[in-house]
Parts: sequence; structure tokens; C-alpha cells
Amino acid sequence: MNVKTNKKGFTLTEILIVLVIAGILLALILPNSLKAVQRGNVTANKSDIQSCSTAALICYSENANSWASCDTVAELVSGDYLKSAPAGVTMAQDQTTGGYSCQ
Repeated sequence: MNVKTNKKGFTLTEILIVLVIAGILLALILPNSLKAVQRGNVTANKSDIQSCSTAALICYSENANSWASCDTVAELVSGDYLKSAPAGVTMAQDQTTGGYSCQ
């Protein structure tokens, strides 16, 4: 008596092997992607500071070399030198030159 059985589906061992392989791949990829996100954030912050500094210098030169209306990020935005205030960027007075710089 020959009985054919049609097995459909996966065995528990096959599923466990797939899960182990997926876990190993995830362990390899996750640290690299987290580092990439961190590098991207640092680059974005540097770019925001550079944009703010450039806007401050343009404001200074357009206002007869006066810092009177260029000493805060809000004034740079209201004067159309920046589209919006970058998150976490502030302006501080530079003691050596008497001007302002973005930090």
C-alpha cells in the first residue's frame, strides 16, 4: 500500500533557519545605517550653520556694515535673508570682531 502525502508549507526547522539568517543580516546592516543617519544629521547641522553665517554677512553688508538689524536668527528670517530659522542654530556675538556668528 503506497500512500502519497502532499506536504504543503514549511517545517519548523526551515522557518528557524530563515529567521536566524535574517537576524544575522539585520545585525550587520543596522549599525551601519545608524551611523549613516548620524553622519547625515551632522552634515545638515553644518550646512544650517553655514547658511546662517552667510545670511548674517549679507545682511551686514546690505545694511551699511552695521549689525543693528542682523544680530538674531529671527531678524535674518524677517529680513528675507533666510527662508526659515534652522533648528538649534543661534547667533552669538564674536568678541574679537564685534560681529555676530551662528553656532
